[in-house]
Amino acid sequence: MDELADARVTGQNRRVAASYITRPDLKELDWSAAHRAESLSAVYAHSTGYGTATESWYAEKRRPKRVLGRLLRAGAIVLGAVAAILPILGQIDTHDGKPSIPPAWASVALAAAAAFVALDRFFGFSTGWMRFMDAELHVTRLRHDFEYAWQEAYAKLADPPSEQDVAALLERARRFVRAVDDVIENETKSWIKEFQTDLAGGTQTGQKSEGSSG
Repeated sequence: MDELADARVTGQNRRVAASYITRPDLKELDWSAAHRAESLSAVYAHSTGYGTATESWYAEKRRPKRVLGRLLRAGAIVLGAVAAILPILGQIDTHDGKPSIPPAWASVALAAAAAFVALDRFFGFSTGWMRFMDAELHVTRLRHDFEYAWQEAYAKLADPPSEQDVAALLERARRFVRAVDDVIENETKSWIKEFQTDLAGGTQTGQKSEGSSG
């Protein structure tokens, strides 16, 4: 993600975005027989809250990427069309046998169109929007599955819940939170790979330009 460019990529990559996503701390809970149901409800709220916060974060951050990506891509299309039309217009309207619009302006428009596309790729607006959309939908699907599975298991609990039931539900919650962390980690790794590829491509282009000018 662009917003995580200064984050250190370590073995805890799945927590890279966590500092940007509101997740309440899971406090120490009372697992005595009389309070097991209450503690399980707290775990459920904590887990689903993390999923919802993650979805909201991606939904909020993808909107400006979509707008900027579309503007740059639309601008590139318009400039590309202008570059194609300018030489024709210059030939239609001539003065003293010369085009009224110098052909060089077509090159300027074409260069500007290429710059718009390059900016979109470098800052990752379009690709970032797609990554964020995919991550948001993935987390939403995980949360829905977790909510129904939890309710199904909770409906079968004894009163009070047994230690085995508590352990099973805690494991289910742990797997869900871990799955959300994995989505964040995979999305972050995709951004890092994309950013490194763009940087490498820019370096190679610069070297080729220096070579040709030399």
